[in-house]
Amino acid sequence: MAAPGQETGQEKRRSPRKEMKVPAKLHADGDNISAEALNLSQSGIFLECSTKVSEGSSVDIVMILPKEITGEAAKWVCCRATVNRVEDERAQGRYGVAATVDRIQAMPELTWPEVDRRITDRRTGERRVVARGGQDRRARERRTNPAK
Repeated sequence: MAAPGQETGQEKRRSPRKEMKVPAKLHADGDNISAEALNLSQSGIFLECSTKVSEGSSVDIVMILPKEITGEAAKWVCCRATVNRVEDERAQGRYGVAATVDRIQAMPELTWPEVDRRITDRRTGERRVVARGGQDRRARERRTNPAK
């Protein structure tokens, strides 16, 4: 069965996709989510992730682009993207996420724990420490000390 919008055999993408299988971190709706990028083009990305995200939401995606994609050495990048489509469970506990890449920028080489710690809150511009599981230190403090 053809994908929606492809019944006529016409490709709707503005640029060709590069198939890949790259670990990624997705920051969406306040959560830090493990993901895997399955393909990438100049204007879009398709990932599989462990948590369902909202269509229309703005997300940050951090990953290492392999040299097959960059044409040189592997590079850490951060993408700001808008979620276009979410596919219900493709595999047990995994969701498909198609997004339009709004911006992409190179980053210094990091380790995955550093990526978890270096998430920046887009609304305030404040750097915050994000624990595994997606809860930042301020949220934990508010729950344990509601008077603050």
